[in-house]
Parts: sequence; C-alpha cells; structure tokens
Amino acid sequence: MIMRRLPLLFVLPCLLAAEEHWIKYTSGPFEVFASAGQRGRETMVRFEEFRHALGEVVGETDMQTPQPVRILLFRDARGWDAGDPVARGRDRYVIVLEEQAAVSPAVWSDLTRLFLAANTAQMPPAFEHGLVEFFSTFDVKGIQIAVGAPPPHPDLDWARIHLLVTAPEYFGRLKVLLYNLRRGVDEDPAYHNAYGKSAAEIEALVRQHFAAGNFQPGAISSLPMAAKDFVERPVADSDARLARADLLSGDQSAAEYAALLRAHVKIAEAEEGLGLLALRDRRNDEARRHFSAAIDAPSTSARCYIEYAKLETDNAKASHALLRATELNPKLDEPFALLAARDTDPIQRAVHWKAAADRNPRNPAYWKALAECYLAAHNYAEAAKAWRSGEQASTDPAERDRMHRARVSIEQQRADYEEAERQRKADEDARALAALKQKALADVHSLEAKYNDPAAKPGQKPVPWWDGPQPSGKIHGMLKQVECLGAQARLIVYTDGRKTVRLLVADSSKVAILGSGTQTLGCGRQTPRAVSIAYFPKSNARLGTSGDVATIEFQ
Repeated sequence: MIMRRLPLLFVLPCLLAAEEHWIKYTSGPFEVFASAGQRGRETMVRFEEFRHALGEVVGETDMQTPQPVRILLFRDARGWDAGDPVARGRDRYVIVLEEQAAVSPAVWSDLTRLFLAANTAQMPPAFEHGLVEFFSTFDVKGIQIAVGAPPPHPDLDWARIHLLVTAPEYFGRLKVLLYNLRRGVDEDPAYHNAYGKSAAEIEALVRQHFAAGNFQPGAISSLPMAAKDFVERPVADSDARLARADLLSGDQSAAEYAALLRAHVKIAEAEEGLGLLALRDRRNDEARRHFSAAIDAPSTSARCYIEYAKLETDNAKASHALLRATELNPKLDEPFALLAARDTDPIQRAVHWKAAADRNPRNPAYWKALAECYLAAHNYAEAAKAWRSGEQASTDPAERDRMHRARVSIEQQRADYEEAERQRKADEDARALAALKQKALADVHSLEAKYNDPAAKPGQKPVPWWDGPQPSGKIHGMLKQVECLGAQARLIVYTDGRKTVRLLVADSSKVAILGSGTQTLGCGRQTPRAVSIAYFPKSNARLGTSGDVATIEFQ
C-alpha cells in the first residue's frame, strides 16, 4: 500500500482544490496523471521510449506489467512521497514525478526490474544486474534515445552490457545471446551461438573495455511517436482525489483517512483503502471486514479479493474471491498460487501451480510445487521440465543444485516406478490365476462328491456327475501345453492320430477334471500326460481353437 508521510494533513483540501483540472494520457501499461498545462504528453513519450529501448535490447516487443503503472506529475512534489521509486499502490504501481525535475536513476532501475520480471525468464545475475545499471542512466533527447552514460559507480556487469549495446558489431546479436541465456543455455555455447566466440574471449574484451574507461554513449533507434499521438482525457474529480489520497502516509489516524476517502471517493475504493491501512497495522479482523464491504460494493480491484482471501478462514469464500481476482486481472500469479495452496484435488493443484508459474516464471517455489505435483501423478516428463524451469529461475546456487539433482534423478524414479508397476501387475495376475484354479478345483470336487457318494442317496448306484449338454467331440492323446489367456486357457493336445488339436477352456468352473490323484493345470509346457478330452465343437478363428472343453480325464 502506498501511503507516505504528509505532516500537515489539513492543507490537503486546499491542494486538491487548487489543482482541480486533472487530465490523463494512456499508452501500453502507462497512465500519466497531470494538471492541465503540464508536460504530460512529453512524460508519456519518455516512458514509452524507455519501454521500447529495453525491449530492443532484450528482444521482447510490447513489454507489459502485471498492473498499470500510474505516473503522477506534480508541479511541486514535496509531501507526495510514494515511498519507493516505483511503488506498489492499491491497485497499480505508482511513480511520483516533479514536472521540472529529471527522472531519477532509481525510477529507471526499478522499472527495468519490473519489466524484466514480468516479461523475461531469469537470466544469470550478472546480466540482470548489468541491464539494471545500464538503463539507470536512460535519457531521451529530442527524438533520440541516449544510453550508455556511466552510473556513479560503474562495475564489470555494467561494462559488459555497455560494450554489447554500444559496439555496433555486438549489438545486432545481443538479443540472441540474451534469448539463449533466458532459455537456460550455458554461457559458453550462448556466446558461441551469438558471436562465434567463447565466453572467455568475450569476457576478456569486457575486462579490457572496463579497464580502458573510455565509455562512449550509444544510441538506440527510437519508436516513431510524437506528443500529439497521445489523446488527452479528463480525470474525474473522485479519481484524482483517490489517486492522491493513496499517497498519504500512515501518520494520520484511520479515522482521518476514512473521512478523506468516504468524502470524495466511491465506497468500494474507500473500504479497500481502509482495509489496506488496517492490514498494514496488523489489524487483520478489521481489514477483513473492510475488504468484505468493498467486495459487496462491489470492488473491481483484484488486490481487494486477494487480500480478503488471505484473511478469510472459510475455504469456499476464499476460493470464490480468488477466482474473481483471476477474472479481474488474469496476468497476476498470486491468486493462482493461493488457489493451489487451498485446493485438495491433486490434478487441480497442478493446474493452478502451472498457471502461477507461467505468469511468474522467476519464482522457483512455483516450479518446485508444480514438479512435486507432477511426481505425485507419476508424470515424470512434465516433472523434469518443471525442475528445469525452477533451476533456471533460482538465483541461489544451493537451491539450483538441489533442483538440478532432482531433475537428474527423474529417470531413475521413472524406472523404479515402472518396474514396481510391472511387478504389481504380475502379482495381481498370479493371484487371480491361483484363485481361478482353486475355484475350479473346488467346483470339481463338489460335483464329484455330490454325484459319486453312495451315502448321499441310499440304494442307488453312482451315476456320472455331468448333467448338462453332452459334448459331441472327443479326443485322446498327450497334453503338451497350456496357454493361459487371462481368465481363459488354450490346451494343445497331440492326438493318437498324430494331429495337433487346440481346444479352449472358456470357463474353468464349467470344466470337469477326472482321473486318479490330484491333477492341476499349470501354465506353460506340460510334462506329457495322456488325456481324454470331451468338447463341444466350436471354431474360434481368433484363438485358433476348434472347440470348448467340457471334461478332461487324465489316464
């Protein structure tokens, strides 16, 4: 929240009244608020040329930010301190400038960090730092973009970017080098791909350039534009008051701030502002009530829903608020990360983490969480990609090493899982087959006992147990092989007539096995055994069998 010190709060109404006629210009992520007659258009040109120049160097067109960047242009900026050069406001980033003053190096540095974070993957820290230092001295002179002026304390990282931008023989291929570095390519092949030279050769030139200290400025072709290209639009009085109220410090009480907001702005914005003020002072219950009131108004600020969700203990309400935040600003990563942390569905968690990581690829924690979700689902290919992206995003050597080792171990984890799955499936098949055999044997013994026990029916002779349809086919020969086909089996018999016959056991529970002693049918080649098999002739072209087995009698 941007609220900074304003010692004399009672002068605010006078300041607001004295500068009633505010206008704005918008282009890309920027919006310039200025009083009528100020140099608002020129300010917009300057910032749009900065955005263009940075994009030209890193090879990214139309660079954007997750939230708009509001530039407040005051004739006298004293008392309107935004805190940071580029500060995060209630619903956007805020820059405070004084009309006659130059844009400070700190503003250009913060903007460089913001645009790099929002538009590019992580590069090696030396290149990131060099770009920030290089663009800290950015300037626009007429229609020319001027770059390369040394900062107060130039270092080797700055000198590297200075050489590669200001030397024509290197500038044309710089975006190729930076693209490869963002893709995680090691520096040596990245330099070779861009310049045909090794990293050591280029670094030697950089050190020479830095030691010589002859830092000539360079120029980047400007984006054709003029002040007249930006349309002037009026700013509603409530919007102007809200924009300036958001800059106030916490020195005034919440009651004073509430009075200011409620007197001049809409209830949603007022409640949101009060909620952020309470949140800053760790009055969380009060903050949640204000955010809830803002949502009921209803608020159109994604941040209001995000902050409410963080404080809400009801998971359903919090998730609903976060989903609304993603609708209001699809570029933000935070709502998706918070949804992932709350969701209990592992598949949906992966979807949320992927959305968060895509929107903020520089956050290694997102990639780590995503990789772990993929591993839990045994999606090893995607897990390896996530570990690789996390490794690229991390600037901590120890963390990078951990992620690298996690990625390298993926293949072994995949192999272990697949072997465990094969063994589990084999065990399941073996248990199923054993159970099937036991059931068939039990059925046979039951039938034998039922029909062949003289005591079962006194005075009657034993009768054959089979009381179903009589099979018309019968063969005698040697049982050579039993081929198990899941719940079925195929018998291969070499008959007395020297022919090979294949018969199907379609349902073992309906096959009677006769003969002395305990007889079993195991899968595979059999010890040659003489059998007599009765079967129902029935051709099965797919299995190559000529009938379904009814009885098997071992001789």
